[in-house]
Amino acid sequence: MIPSTSLSIRLFVGNAHPVMRADSQELDRLHHALIQTIADFINRRLPLRRIILVASIFKDCNIELPTTDILVRRLLKEQHKDGGWIDCEDTAWSLFYINENMHKKKVIHGLSWLEGERKEKKGWGFCKRDHPNIPITGQILYLLPEINSHIETAKWLENQWKKDIESYVKLDYKGAWYVLAYIKLFENLRLSKGLFEKTVEYLLKEQRNDGSWGPWRKHPAGDDFYSTGLCMAALALSYNVTGNRKIYAALNKSIKWIKNNQLENGLLPTHYIEEGSAWIFWGWSKALSLLDI
Repeated sequence: MIPSTSLSIRLFVGNAHPVMRADSQELDRLHHALIQTIADFINRRLPLRRIILVASIFKDCNIELPTTDILVRRLLKEQHKDGGWIDCEDTAWSLFYINENMHKKKVIHGLSWLEGERKEKKGWGFCKRDHPNIPITGQILYLLPEINSHIETAKWLENQWKKDIESYVKLDYKGAWYVLAYIKLFENLRLSKGLFEKTVEYLLKEQRNDGSWGPWRKHPAGDDFYSTGLCMAALALSYNVTGNRKIYAALNKSIKWIKNNQLENGLLPTHYIEEGSAWIFWGWSKALSLLDI
């Protein structure tokens, strides 16, 4: 089953109202392809981690899946007795997807487990044995800004990225996760707006000539749909804080790159095709919500 509402008519992004699109046929194809992929994965009982990230990206774009009830039941069933799922990343996406009001005890139990996995009052890695890192910590703060340790963790994230951005090798996706976490927390915390604006400029300069992003601009790897979708989302959402008009040109350039690489069925040519395509869907959706204002 595919929802009857077409994205070419209505596009729900973040907390925004429906946005009218006259030229979103390509995004519409991607939307329907991902819906079908999720339904297929659920029917075949594929691992939750192949499903929940895509489903949560849809939720963050205010798009409800026709398989939501089935997916939530499975999430609740596969939650471990300690409150977590496979690792910190999976747990964060799972908790984000579950309706907090309907399953409050399950969510509180999961948040408690996640708090226990935070290492040395810093941030999170994939598990407690892993070193805390920017991408996992940024994801958790973006998805679950209400987590009890958000103040201390946000300060650690800010200090860690401040070191990274001055280092010889700095990674675009790390900068994007820092930006996304900042956007969720800056109104309630005294975080550095100067570092935030510097990072937005850094991401703009890191965009490749074809409109994509990689781990870094001159990285020898080819098309990187994860970094591109992530940087698009970060830049689009950062506009309300920075008002940086260069973001418009960067996002339009990225959309052209996506359209040139899109497969006939709407997905993008990546190894884990649903995951890479979902990151692009997220960035594309956030971009269009800004470009249509």
